[in-house]
Amino acid sequence: MKVEDLVRLMSGQRTVRRFKPDPVPEGHLRKILEAARWAPSAANTQPWDLVVVKDHKLKEKIAEIYADALRAARSEDKRFPYDNPDGLYERFTKPPVLIAVCADTRFRKAYPKAGDRKRNLYISMGLAIQNMMLAANALGLGLSWGTTNSFSREKLSRLLRVPASHQVIEVLQLGYPVEQMPPRFRRDTSDFTHRDKFDRSKLRSDEEIRNLIRTRKSADIYSGSNHRPSRTRCS
Repeated sequence: MKVEDLVRLMSGQRTVRRFKPDPVPEGHLRKILEAARWAPSAANTQPWDLVVVKDHKLKEKIAEIYADALRAARSEDKRFPYDNPDGLYERFTKPPVLIAVCADTRFRKAYPKAGDRKRNLYISMGLAIQNMMLAANALGLGLSWGTTNSFSREKLSRLLRVPASHQVIEVLQLGYPVEQMPPRFRRDTSDFTHRDKFDRSKLRSDEEIRNLIRTRKSADIYSGSNHRPSRTRCS
């Protein structure tokens, strides 16, 4: 594959929220799981286990767990932008396949004590997820994140019989997208690239960061808006 083709594949990647009911061919699923297999990981620990869920009743229970977790999260932080727990039902029941991504936390001991063991573990997990997302995109499929929180992890583990040594960190939704998602805003490469030393003229101001969090978080996460935020330079 030419590097231009790889970058084109990456730039076409979108988080999908609405899926067709069409089944995912088993061959496609195997290729996506194979992509996870070849992800790099800290100390080559390969700390991931993947639970593939197709059973509709299980998917309904997963949707209920996420909805309850969202209600609990909203009760603690009213600023959380997504306030429609019922909308999660279709998000987890419509896709033909869910993939629960489980991290084997025992592998934290494989990493140097001087480093951040938890960070090494989760970076490794993220690389496996990215590989699966790229493979899904190459096959014409869509894949969406479903990050867990303290309100959902234990319930999901019990439901899926995940051992205590593991932590469910994501439940990915996989299927054919109903529609083509619009492009999202991306910073120019020159905005975040520095040569030899950090170019302080490119440092985003505290005001810009606050504005991004306050006004863009909901749109970027849930709507796919392509609005380009204004730049505020900081010397």
